[in-house]
Amino acid sequence: MRPLLSDRRQFLHTVAGGAVVGLLPDSLPTPAPAIAGNEFLLGEGLAYLNTGTIGPCRRETIKATQRAWETLETNPIAHYGRYAGEALIEDTRTVAARFLGCDLSELAMTTSTTSGMNAIAQGLRLNVGDRVLLTDQEHAGGLHCWQYLARHHGVVLDVVPIPRGALSVESIVSAIAKGIRTDTRVISVSHVFSSTGLRMPIAELSALARSRGMLCVVDGAQAVGAIRVNVRELGCHAYATSGHKWLMGPKGTGLLFIAKDAQAVIRPMAFEEGYSTYSNGNGVVNLPGLLGLGEAIRFLDRADMAQVEGHNLRLRNALADRLRASDNLTLVSPPAGSLASPLLTALLAERFDRTAFSRALLERHRVAIRATHAEFGFNGIRFSLHEFNTVKDVEGAVEAVRRELAA
Repeated sequence: MRPLLSDRRQFLHTVAGGAVVGLLPDSLPTPAPAIAGNEFLLGEGLAYLNTGTIGPCRRETIKATQRAWETLETNPIAHYGRYAGEALIEDTRTVAARFLGCDLSELAMTTSTTSGMNAIAQGLRLNVGDRVLLTDQEHAGGLHCWQYLARHHGVVLDVVPIPRGALSVESIVSAIAKGIRTDTRVISVSHVFSSTGLRMPIAELSALARSRGMLCVVDGAQAVGAIRVNVRELGCHAYATSGHKWLMGPKGTGLLFIAKDAQAVIRPMAFEEGYSTYSNGNGVVNLPGLLGLGEAIRFLDRADMAQVEGHNLRLRNALADRLRASDNLTLVSPPAGSLASPLLTALLAERFDRTAFSRALLERHRVAIRATHAEFGFNGIRFSLHEFNTVKDVEGAVEAVRRELAA
């Protein structure tokens, strides 16, 4: 196996073609020029700023997945049982539990954030009239499970608006607290909003929920791998995330944390026998993909998530600073600080179509971003920056946006 870059400082401090003067202070680290070319299969000249939708796998992750798949297929019955029943596949779960800061007995492997959220909702056994408190910025993948319970089981959903613009931890917690009713059983929120990149104060919301005898459930699709996440420190009862975004793992993989003190009330059918990867409850799973996910998590773990988060935020803030003065574009993500994340969202002037705009950036300028989700009701574009991105990517994105805005 090719070793991880031995010197993290080298990884962070070398700049593609030299630093762009004025974009980042000289003291801020920036990533190596060879990362995207050597570690990933990204196309030549592509500035990929869309990890928040689907992240690219590193070559070593792909190789680990392929090796497992090829070995499995040489004798499927023998190797599936060996991978599933012995330490090899459970090692991935162990690595993932350590990465999230929880016990092995609290961590299950899934196929996505959505499947994890579905498992939580299904395992709660809420009654008619029980209430779930949400925000108006929840992604459909974390919202569908609660809508299902409302539609078919009489659960009531209360939605708290979280306005775009300047916010504080205090104002967010206050808004959620005001939305609590006598029959509220669950507070379910995203750790990072897929709409604006707002980082929700999960530790404070978890404390609020616990003080009221309620559960705090977190959709972590846009957080794990992008920022440092320790579920024990956050204090939430359940946390679901995906392998295919910021973890840069194989598609169709995910992680689900259910705290020990919540396992008596959150009992998903698939994990009734326990949280091991292979059981009568969850059946045959994608073993090669999960083994590849283990490789992806090990890479980020060795890289140190505190440094990865710092790098992601520095590039995100640099991009924000450069875009802020652009005509026909208004940033709606939080300013640099505790509520910011590596996701950056901007509103476009009405004369631009967000889908056509993002397509033009890719086809004309080789810059990959995404248009904002239609359900959030605003005409925007979203950038998501990860550790393989460079100052050159930021400069290319800024130039491409400005050209399209001036067209």
